[in-house]
This record gives sequence, structure tokens and C-alpha cells, in this order.
Amino acid sequence: MQVRKVINYLSAEKTLCTMPLCSDANIKVDFVIPTRDKPNDALLHILEHMPCAGQIIITRERPLSIARKRAVLKAKTEWVAMVDDDMLLPKNWLQQVTVKIAPNVGAIGTVAVHKNKDVAAYDRVVGTVVKLNKIDTSPHINNIIIRRKLMENYNPPSLFFGEDQYLKRYVEKVGYIWKVLPFLGATHLGSSKNYVTIGIAYRRYGHFTVFQLVRRMIARFIFTPFAAIINLSFKTFEYLSKLNVEFIAGWAKELVAEKL
Repeated sequence: MQVRKVINYLSAEKTLCTMPLCSDANIKVDFVIPTRDKPNDALLHILEHMPCAGQIIITRERPLSIARKRAVLKAKTEWVAMVDDDMLLPKNWLQQVTVKIAPNVGAIGTVAVHKNKDVAAYDRVVGTVVKLNKIDTSPHINNIIIRRKLMENYNPPSLFFGEDQYLKRYVEKVGYIWKVLPFLGATHLGSSKNYVTIGIAYRRYGHFTVFQLVRRMIARFIFTPFAAIINLSFKTFEYLSKLNVEFIAGWAKELVAEKL
């Protein structure tokens, strides 16, 4: 396993945080960043200056589901932050998230704004109908804190796509709440993935019930035109429609493979 602890980004004095920007002056949270190469420098700079941030643990291991577990278990803190390498966080992110820690909460994430203007437009449309942090199929694993002990008995399959859904179900199964907060400043810089592959994974590992699938696709086809109107761009309609079709194709492909 290729895990590197980036201690040099954080001074030793941060072992006990004294700055009043955390929910608890004595709390410290280690960070886990899965990456193929290296996290973006802007993210590392933010974490360097984030009060109460502990050590940074960078993992290049694959698959992602196993990498997260092993890297979190390398942490020394009770709560561990998992942040994707293509994220940006506000400096007071830990302050805003840790204040929501409670005995029955196992993980806390926040809604992230997408840099991709097409996806961002879709989220804005959906957000006018339902609060984005209330959507039960969006765990927002790209920026969460989680109880370290939950990873000790977590044994996921070799997942990349849909790993967030699997982890959320596990956390809830063992009796904890997976809490998602509204937008607090987290920004996702990444591009969209191959939605055929996502559709296959979601069917194979049961990430969506039939009801959730139907609900998702109805929403996607209804809201996609409105997202295009917001952007005044037919390319937005083409882009989002392509993702919708690819997801259905992947789901159907895996369903047929199961029947053969």
C-alpha cells in the first residue's frame, strides 16, 4: 500500500489546537486524501492553514474502497476527514462540520458545488425543488468526516464507482446516522466519469432500489431541459442527456448479464 503521511505540511504545534475556530478547542482531525498522482496544491495549502487539522495521509492504493479503509486506519484521531484530491474546502470547514458531531452520528458530509457548469446548473434546478442535502442517494463522500472505528470492521468489495453508497449503507446498518449538511463552501473541481461504468456498478452492487432508480431517471429527464435553460446552452442539454442515456445503458447491460 502506498500511503504517505505529509507531516511537513502541518507544524507539530497543531497536536493541540488552540485557535477558537473549531467546535471544540481540543479536537483534531486527520485527513485522508485518495489520489492517482498528488492532491492539488491549493487543497494542501488550505489544509496546512486549517485550524485543528492533523496529519495528511495520502493514499494511491486501488481500489478506492479498500484504499479509504486502510488509510483511515492509519489515522490517529477519533474522527477522520476523507477528501477527494480534486476538492477545495473553506478554511473553516472543520469548524462547521465538527460542530454537528453527536453520539448517534457516524459520518458527516457537505453538499459540494461542481465546477462543471452543466452539472452545477442541474444541481441548481434540483435545489429549487428539494434541499440537496436531503437527497438520500447523494452521500457526498468527496468531503466527509467519519468515525475511525467504523472502518475497523468495514469490508467493502473492490469498488470505485458507487463506493460512497456502499459505505453509507454500512454506516447506517451498524446503527449510525450519515448526515449531510447544506453547502458550506466545498467545491468539486473534477470532471464527470464514464456513466456506463457507473450504471453497471450501481446495478451490480444494488446501490439503487428500483424506486430510487425510477425516481432518479424521472428527475434527470425532467430537470435536464431546465438546466439547459439556466445556462442558455443546448450543449448543457446534450451533455446531461448523454450522461442519462449512458447510465441507463450501463444499468441495462448489467441486468442482461445477470439474466444470462
